[in-house]
Amino acid sequence: MLPMKLLDTSAEPTDQVNDHTRRLEVMGNSLAADLSKAGVYNVVEVTAADLKKNCPSEDAKCLLQTARQAGASYMLIGVVHKSSSLIMQLFMRLYDVKTEKEIFSRDLNFRGDNDESWRRAEVFLADQFVNGAHDKEAKAPH
Repeated sequence: MLPMKLLDTSAEPTDQVNDHTRRLEVMGNSLAADLSKAGVYNVVEVTAADLKKNCPSEDAKCLLQTARQAGASYMLIGVVHKSSSLIMQLFMRLYDVKTEKEIFSRDLNFRGDNDESWRRAEVFLADQFVNGAHDKEAKAPH
């Protein structure tokens, strides 16, 4: 699992960097914990420092190589997009490291830029993985 990222295009005047950094970390840690706890995945987290050191360009090939070197079979990438204080989106992509193919994706909308809305988005997303939505999509014809 790679560190979560934020794309903030809201142009809000209030500096929310500290809140967003904390929320991204909490969301990533909670998602990793929920996936591991469910016994569906053994989550290997790539730290931001390791990613910066091993893959400063963050291009797709380098990200996949970094996941491979960490011993991962799959690579999970997540981005939160904040377009306003009310409208948030969460984009998650799961890649098979061996084939380098995307095997599952989820685009979620959630309301509000606060701890509770981020927590609910993470809980919903974890449920999608734990209850096999990714398996069903991966096996469906594309």
